[in-house]
Amino acid sequence: MTSSSPLRDDASPLYEPYEQVVRGWQDLQAIINTHSDAYPMEQFVWRGQSDARWGLWSSLYRRVAEQLGRIPEEADLVAAERRLLRMARTDWRLDGIPALQLFARMQHVGVPTRLIDATLNPLIGTWFAVTSSAKTDDSDARLFAFTVKSKIQLDSKWNSNTPRWDPRSRFARPSEWGTGLGRRVWQPPALHARIPAQSAAFLLDGVPVDGPANALTRLHPDEASTWTAEEIREVASIPVRFARIRPESRLMSKGLVFTFRVTAEAKHEIRHQLEARFGYRFATIYADIEGLAEYLKRSPERLVHD
Repeated sequence: MTSSSPLRDDASPLYEPYEQVVRGWQDLQAIINTHSDAYPMEQFVWRGQSDARWGLWSSLYRRVAEQLGRIPEEADLVAAERRLLRMARTDWRLDGIPALQLFARMQHVGVPTRLIDATLNPLIGTWFAVTSSAKTDDSDARLFAFTVKSKIQLDSKWNSNTPRWDPRSRFARPSEWGTGLGRRVWQPPALHARIPAQSAAFLLDGVPVDGPANALTRLHPDEASTWTAEEIREVASIPVRFARIRPESRLMSKGLVFTFRVTAEAKHEIRHQLEARFGYRFATIYADIEGLAEYLKRSPERLVHD
């Protein structure tokens, strides 16, 4: 934990028993191919983080934890979302926009939401993991692969003014909410140029709660003991059940997550391959005028040097 947050500052104990290590471009290619060959009928979404130790948190979960000084529960996030929607619709005059679409717009401009950014493209997920940053260039990075079992369609249940998971919604809360077995993936409409450029998707689930034993991550793949939901909440805002790739197993359980640690030494080589060979760089990933503004904020020296 840090002095300003009750959340753990190092989630490695959760990841390490399940992670595969990527030490270079060839390793990355081999791991992605092995993953695809092992589960040819499955779809995954990917998320890259530039520091392998970071927890798997939504921006809203982190902010609420900092403000409360404790680990948030589902009711805390729902209460924060109600305040966000009220402010947006009343003070910022953004009325008439369904809750989920409004959250997507908020996420785009940096307003905290429970949505967790992901992508359908493993190479784009990797780009986010290895992108250059003075704060994390010397740190190992991490790539996650989440199984996709349920996609959100913007029908009447999901496209209403009240989020479907809010107890005040006229629709029933999604099944297995907060257990990881009912994790949703949403591919939002192309509200901004960067959404299709990133093959963007959002992960959506409740704050971890105790559920079936098969929904929890084991302390070690060969042990029966599991992390509790309370322990998971210190390192993740959504429930996670990590697993190792098993090519001999063709049947995929619901809610599984795979994780890969990219060594700091491999970042430069992988980033070069992604940028030079595949064209994945800041300008193509953040393909809008806001992306240019963000780039110059991060790299002001480009105003005076090529």
